[in-house]
Amino acid sequence: MAGEKCTDQVNYAGDPRSNAEINSIGEETGTCPPVQSAGTPSGTPKEDGVKCTDQVNYAGDPRPNAEINSIGEETGTCPPVQDK
Repeated sequence: MAGEKCTDQVNYAGDPRSNAEINSIGEETGTCPPVQSAGTPSGTPKEDGVKCTDQVNYAGDPRPNAEINSIGEETGTCPPVQDK
């Protein structure tokens, strides 16, 4: 739904991320991110001082490296690889 926030489309109750973060991922990617439970975030825990793109093979992911790495920096978790 164009123009509709992800948090208005999907129930993110229990997701540790802020609404602003969830909605910005949706705006940047055009797809609302999957709901993460507080206990088990999807993706890979980010190692200190290592970029997500150096930890995980994002070949085929349509997002720029800077976006992937900034998600890792903000959340502490490297996002799951997205298909084109």
